[in-house]
Amino acid sequence: MLNKFGEVVENASLESYNTYGIKTSCKYLVKPKDEEQLYFLVDYLRKNKIKYYILGKGSNVILPDKPFDGVIISLEYFNKIEIEGRNVKAEAGVILGTLVKECVNHNLKGLEYLAGIPGSLGGALYGNAGVKDHTIYDYLMEIVILRDNEIDTIGKGDFKVSYRHTEFKDNNDIILRACFCLDEGNKEKLESIIKENRLKRQNSQPLEYKNAGSVFKNPEGMFAGKLIEDVHLKGYSIGDAEVSEKHANFIINKGHATSEDIQKLIKKIQEEVKNKFNVELELEQIVVEWDYNG
Repeated sequence: MLNKFGEVVENASLESYNTYGIKTSCKYLVKPKDEEQLYFLVDYLRKNKIKYYILGKGSNVILPDKPFDGVIISLEYFNKIEIEGRNVKAEAGVILGTLVKECVNHNLKGLEYLAGIPGSLGGALYGNAGVKDHTIYDYLMEIVILRDNEIDTIGKGDFKVSYRHTEFKDNNDIILRACFCLDEGNKEKLESIIKENRLKRQNSQPLEYKNAGSVFKNPEGMFAGKLIEDVHLKGYSIGDAEVSEKHANFIINKGHATSEDIQKLIKKIQEEVKNKFNVELELEQIVVEWDYNG
Protein backbone atom coordinates (compact mmCIF):
# COMPACT_ATOMS: atom_id res chain seq x y z
CA MET A 1 0.00 0.00 0.00
CA LEU A 2 2.78 2.44 0.92
CA ASN A 3 4.58 1.82 -2.39
CA LYS A 4 2.35 4.30 -4.21
CA PHE A 5 3.75 7.07 -1.97
CA GLY A 6 7.41 6.54 -2.91
CA GLU A 7 10.30 4.16 -2.35
CA VAL A 8 9.69 1.84 0.63
CA VAL A 9 12.18 -0.12 2.73
CA GLU A 10 10.82 -2.54 5.33
CA ASN A 11 12.56 -3.10 8.66
CA ALA A 12 15.08 -0.44 7.75
CA SER A 13 18.19 0.34 9.76
CA LEU A 14 18.42 3.99 10.78
CA GLU A 15 22.09 3.88 11.78
CA SER A 16 23.11 5.88 8.71
CA TYR A 17 20.16 8.26 9.15
CA ASN A 18 21.48 9.78 12.37
CA THR A 19 24.94 11.26 12.78
CA TYR A 20 25.42 9.78 16.26
CA GLY A 21 25.25 6.40 14.55
CA ILE A 22 22.72 5.03 17.04
CA LYS A 23 21.76 1.51 16.03
CA THR A 24 18.01 1.65 15.75
CA SER A 25 15.45 0.81 13.09
CA CYS A 26 11.91 1.34 11.84
CA LYS A 27 9.12 -0.82 10.45
CA TYR A 28 8.91 1.24 7.26
CA LEU A 29 11.20 3.82 5.72
CA VAL A 30 9.38 5.74 2.97
CA LYS A 31 11.08 8.12 0.53
CA PRO A 32 8.56 10.20 -1.45
CA LYS A 33 9.77 11.35 -4.87
CA ASP A 34 7.89 14.66 -4.90
CA GLU A 35 5.56 16.91 -2.94
CA GLU A 36 2.43 15.23 -4.27
CA GLN A 37 3.53 11.82 -3.00
CA LEU A 38 4.48 13.33 0.35
CA TYR A 39 1.14 15.12 0.65
CA PHE A 40 -0.90 11.98 0.05
CA LEU A 41 1.42 9.85 2.23
CA VAL A 42 0.95 12.15 5.23
CA ASP A 43 -2.80 12.31 4.55
CA TYR A 44 -2.98 8.50 4.45
CA LEU A 45 -0.95 8.06 7.64
CA ARG A 46 -3.06 10.58 9.54
CA LYS A 47 -6.37 9.15 8.40
CA ASN A 48 -5.28 5.64 9.35
CA LYS A 49 -3.68 6.82 12.61
CA ILE A 50 -0.31 5.36 11.71
CA LYS A 51 2.63 6.81 13.62
CA TYR A 52 5.22 8.62 11.53
CA TYR A 53 8.26 10.83 11.91
CA ILE A 54 10.04 13.10 9.43
CA LEU A 55 13.79 12.51 9.48
CA GLY A 56 16.30 14.63 7.61
CA LYS A 57 20.00 13.82 7.75
CA GLY A 58 19.79 13.21 11.50
CA SER A 59 22.49 15.74 12.38
CA ASN A 60 20.73 17.31 15.35
CA VAL A 61 18.69 14.46 16.78
CA ILE A 62 19.02 11.71 19.37
CA LEU A 63 17.00 8.73 18.20
CA PRO A 64 15.64 6.14 20.65
CA ASP A 65 17.33 2.76 21.00
CA LYS A 66 14.07 0.89 20.57
CA PRO A 67 12.78 0.23 17.03
CA PHE A 68 10.01 2.43 15.66
CA ASP A 69 6.80 0.53 14.93
CA GLY A 70 5.74 3.11 12.39
CA VAL A 71 6.84 5.05 9.30
CA ILE A 72 9.97 7.15 8.96
CA ILE A 73 9.64 9.63 6.12
CA SER A 74 12.88 10.64 4.42
CA LEU A 75 12.99 13.68 2.13
CA GLU A 76 16.31 12.72 0.55
CA TYR A 77 14.78 12.92 -2.95
CA PHE A 78 13.78 16.53 -2.34
CA ASN A 79 17.17 17.68 -3.62
CA LYS A 80 16.58 20.20 -6.41
CA ILE A 81 18.31 23.60 -6.55
CA GLU A 82 17.32 26.37 -8.97
CA ILE A 83 19.36 29.57 -9.32
CA GLU A 84 18.18 32.52 -11.37
CA GLY A 85 20.11 35.72 -10.92
CA ARG A 86 20.32 36.36 -7.17
CA ASN A 87 17.31 34.15 -6.40
CA VAL A 88 17.95 30.66 -5.11
CA LYS A 89 15.22 28.04 -4.70
CA ALA A 90 16.09 24.81 -2.92
CA GLU A 91 14.17 21.79 -1.64
CA ALA A 92 14.32 20.61 1.95
CA GLY A 93 16.41 17.51 1.29
CA VAL A 94 19.32 19.42 -0.24
CA ILE A 95 22.53 18.94 1.72
CA LEU A 96 23.45 22.31 3.23
CA GLY A 97 27.04 22.06 2.03
CA THR A 98 25.86 21.35 -1.52
CA LEU A 99 23.62 24.42 -1.46
CA VAL A 100 26.48 26.61 -0.26
CA LYS A 101 28.77 25.27 -2.98
CA GLU A 102 26.23 25.92 -5.73
CA CYS A 103 25.68 29.48 -4.53
CA VAL A 104 29.41 30.17 -4.43
CA ASN A 105 29.82 28.72 -7.94
CA HIS A 106 27.30 31.34 -9.07
CA ASN A 107 29.19 34.13 -7.28
CA LEU A 108 26.44 34.55 -4.71
CA LYS A 109 27.21 35.38 -1.11
CA GLY A 110 25.22 35.11 2.09
CA LEU A 111 25.23 31.40 2.89
CA GLU A 112 28.98 30.73 2.80
CA TYR A 113 29.29 31.05 6.59
CA LEU A 114 27.08 27.98 6.95
CA ALA A 115 29.56 25.74 5.12
CA GLY A 116 30.56 22.87 7.37
CA ILE A 117 27.27 22.70 9.24
CA PRO A 118 26.04 19.15 8.65
CA GLY A 119 22.54 18.15 7.63
CA SER A 120 19.88 19.18 5.16
CA LEU A 121 18.36 22.55 4.32
CA GLY A 122 15.08 21.48 5.91
CA GLY A 123 16.78 20.61 9.17
CA ALA A 124 18.74 23.87 9.14
CA LEU A 125 15.56 25.87 8.60
CA TYR A 126 13.67 23.84 11.19
CA GLY A 127 16.22 24.60 13.91
CA ASN A 128 17.42 28.04 12.73
CA ALA A 129 20.97 26.79 12.19
CA GLY A 130 23.80 29.27 12.16
CA VAL A 131 27.11 30.48 13.46
CA LYS A 132 27.99 33.40 15.71
CA ASP A 133 26.81 36.31 13.52
CA HIS A 134 24.88 34.53 10.75
CA THR A 135 21.83 32.26 10.49
CA ILE A 136 20.06 30.40 7.70
CA TYR A 137 17.28 33.01 7.80
CA ASP A 138 19.42 36.08 7.03
CA TYR A 139 18.66 35.99 3.29
CA LEU A 140 15.43 33.99 3.27
CA MET A 141 12.56 35.40 1.20
CA GLU A 142 9.89 32.75 1.68
CA ILE A 143 9.44 29.23 2.92
CA VAL A 144 6.99 26.54 1.81
CA ILE A 145 5.62 24.16 4.43
CA LEU A 146 3.08 21.39 4.84
CA ARG A 147 0.93 22.28 7.83
CA ASP A 148 -2.27 20.47 8.82
CA ASN A 149 -2.31 18.88 5.36
CA GLU A 150 -2.25 22.25 3.63
CA ILE A 151 0.72 23.54 1.64
CA ASP A 152 1.43 27.14 2.63
CA THR A 153 3.92 29.71 1.37
CA ILE A 154 5.04 32.03 4.17
CA GLY A 155 7.05 35.20 3.65
CA LYS A 156 9.94 36.24 5.88
CA GLY A 157 8.63 38.14 8.87
CA ASP A 158 5.37 36.21 8.95
CA PHE A 159 6.66 33.51 11.28
CA LYS A 160 8.59 33.42 14.53
CA VAL A 161 12.23 32.45 14.85
CA SER A 162 14.60 32.71 17.80
CA TYR A 163 17.99 31.37 18.80
CA ARG A 164 18.10 27.80 17.44
CA HIS A 165 14.31 27.62 17.40
CA THR A 166 11.41 28.26 15.02
CA GLU A 167 7.65 28.07 15.19
CA PHE A 168 7.84 25.18 12.72
CA LYS A 169 9.13 23.00 15.56
CA ASP A 170 6.16 23.94 17.75
CA ASN A 171 3.63 23.20 14.99
CA ASN A 172 5.20 19.95 13.75
CA ASP A 173 5.31 21.46 10.25
CA ILE A 174 7.06 19.77 7.35
CA ILE A 175 9.39 22.14 5.49
CA LEU A 176 9.28 21.50 1.74
CA ARG A 177 11.45 24.21 0.15
CA ALA A 178 12.69 27.75 0.50
CA CYS A 179 13.68 30.75 -1.58
CA PHE A 180 16.61 33.06 -0.84
CA CYS A 181 17.75 36.32 -2.37
CA LEU A 182 21.52 36.54 -2.03
CA ASP A 183 24.07 39.27 -2.67
CA GLU A 184 26.50 39.30 -5.55
CA GLY A 185 29.93 38.15 -4.51
CA ASN A 186 33.32 36.95 -5.69
CA LYS A 187 33.84 33.21 -5.93
CA GLU A 188 37.51 33.28 -4.87
CA LYS A 189 36.80 35.43 -1.81
CA LEU A 190 33.86 33.24 -0.82
CA GLU A 191 35.91 30.07 -1.19
CA SER A 192 38.59 31.65 1.01
CA ILE A 193 36.00 32.32 3.73
CA ILE A 194 34.75 28.73 3.49
CA LYS A 195 38.29 27.33 3.70
CA GLU A 196 39.07 29.45 6.75
CA ASN A 197 35.86 28.40 8.51
CA ARG A 198 36.50 24.74 7.70
CA LEU A 199 39.95 24.90 9.24
CA LYS A 200 38.51 26.48 12.38
CA ARG A 201 35.98 23.67 12.64
CA GLN A 202 38.57 20.98 12.09
CA ASN A 203 40.77 22.46 14.81
CA SER A 204 38.01 23.04 17.34
CA GLN A 205 35.42 20.31 16.76
CA PRO A 206 35.66 16.48 16.99
CA LEU A 207 34.76 15.89 13.35
CA GLU A 208 36.67 12.59 13.36
CA TYR A 209 33.99 11.02 15.59
CA LYS A 210 30.28 10.47 15.14
CA ASN A 211 28.41 13.33 16.78
CA ALA A 212 25.31 15.46 16.29
CA GLY A 213 26.80 18.92 16.59
CA SER A 214 26.46 21.26 19.56
CA VAL A 215 24.57 19.56 22.37
CA PHE A 216 23.42 22.64 24.32
CA LYS A 217 22.40 26.17 23.43
CA ASN A 218 24.74 28.85 24.72
CA PRO A 219 23.18 30.60 27.73
CA GLU A 220 22.99 34.35 27.26
CA GLY A 221 26.42 35.89 27.72
CA MET A 222 28.06 32.49 28.27
CA PHE A 223 29.37 29.50 26.36
CA ALA A 224 28.02 26.04 27.12
CA GLY A 225 31.35 24.43 26.28
CA LYS A 226 33.22 26.61 28.79
CA LEU A 227 30.71 25.81 31.55
CA ILE A 228 31.07 22.08 30.89
CA GLU A 229 34.85 22.38 30.82
CA ASP A 230 34.79 24.27 34.13
CA VAL A 231 32.97 21.40 35.87
CA HIS A 232 35.79 19.13 34.65
CA LEU A 233 33.67 16.89 32.42
CA LYS A 234 35.88 16.95 29.34
CA GLY A 235 36.58 13.31 28.54
CA TYR A 236 33.88 12.06 30.92
CA SER A 237 32.02 9.11 29.48
CA ILE A 238 29.04 6.86 30.03
CA GLY A 239 29.32 3.74 27.95
CA ASP A 240 30.71 4.80 24.58
CA ALA A 241 29.23 8.30 24.82
CA GLU A 242 31.93 10.80 25.78
CA VAL A 243 32.25 14.54 26.31
CA SER A 244 34.74 15.57 23.62
CA GLU A 245 38.22 16.50 24.76
CA LYS A 246 38.41 18.91 21.81
CA HIS A 247 35.12 20.77 22.46
CA ALA A 248 33.11 20.16 25.62
CA ASN A 249 29.77 21.06 23.99
CA PHE A 250 30.06 17.99 21.78
CA ILE A 251 29.22 14.43 22.77
CA ILE A 252 30.94 11.85 20.62
CA ASN A 253 30.23 8.21 19.91
CA LYS A 254 33.46 6.33 20.59
CA GLY A 255 32.09 3.15 19.03
CA HIS A 256 28.80 1.70 20.22
CA ALA A 257 27.11 4.50 22.15
CA THR A 258 23.41 4.02 22.75
CA SER A 259 20.70 6.64 23.01
CA GLU A 260 20.49 5.80 26.72
CA ASP A 261 24.24 6.45 27.13
CA ILE A 262 23.96 9.84 25.44
CA GLN A 263 20.88 10.92 27.39
CA LYS A 264 22.41 9.87 30.72
CA LEU A 265 25.53 11.87 29.87
CA ILE A 266 23.40 14.91 28.99
CA LYS A 267 21.63 14.67 32.35
CA LYS A 268 24.97 14.38 34.17
CA ILE A 269 26.28 17.50 32.42
CA GLN A 270 23.13 19.49 33.22
CA GLU A 271 23.26 18.47 36.88
CA GLU A 272 26.93 19.37 37.33
CA VAL A 273 26.57 22.78 35.63
CA LYS A 274 23.41 23.52 37.62
CA ASN A 275 25.08 22.60 40.90
CA LYS A 276 28.19 24.71 40.34
CA PHE A 277 26.89 27.71 38.38
CA ASN A 278 23.12 27.61 38.94
CA VAL A 279 22.71 27.63 35.13
CA GLU A 280 20.13 25.48 33.35
CA LEU A 281 21.69 24.18 30.15
CA GLU A 282 19.02 23.91 27.44
CA LEU A 283 19.33 21.20 24.81
CA GLU A 284 19.92 22.27 21.23
CA GLN A 285 19.57 18.70 20.02
CA ILE A 286 16.16 17.03 19.73
CA VAL A 287 15.46 13.94 21.82
CA VAL A 288 13.12 11.99 19.56
CA GLU A 289 10.22 10.03 21.00
CA TRP A 290 8.56 7.33 18.91
CA ASP A 291 5.01 8.31 19.83
CA TYR A 292 4.63 11.06 17.24
CA ASN A 293 1.37 10.96 15.28
CA GLY A 294 1.62 14.17 13.27
